[in-house]
Amino acid sequence: MQVVEQYTTPYYKHILSLPPSSVRKLWKQNKITLIDVRTPEEYEDHHIPGAILIPLDYLEVLSKFLPDNDVAVICEHGNRALYATYGMPHIYKKKAIHMQYGMAGWIAMGYEVESEMNENGKKWMKLLDSIES
Repeated sequence: MQVVEQYTTPYYKHILSLPPSSVRKLWKQNKITLIDVRTPEEYEDHHIPGAILIPLDYLEVLSKFLPDNDVAVICEHGNRALYATYGMPHIYKKKAIHMQYGMAGWIAMGYEVESEMNENGKKWMKLLDSIES
């Protein structure tokens, strides 16, 4: 049996779907920035160390602040991240990776998680304030 490690659509060559193991490998190699599109409450409860919170409701408005490198988009189960990548392909400057299975898959694999509201969890509010000012 052949295992598919990644999926890309012919319509959006810069959008990929990868499992948590592949995302973690890229993250550990400093090849991607992690973007968490969940709510602040979910982020505070548990998130990947170093992940930057940009709630899905504000992602398109704050897209000009997305990093210039490749990003992995993360949510709780993979559904919001799927919409945030394949549904908004125009907002990414480079490659965008939809992390399959979300935080549930990441945690099931036993990977590292933090529980707190940190500076990466608050950046989006400051960016939003700068737009509205």
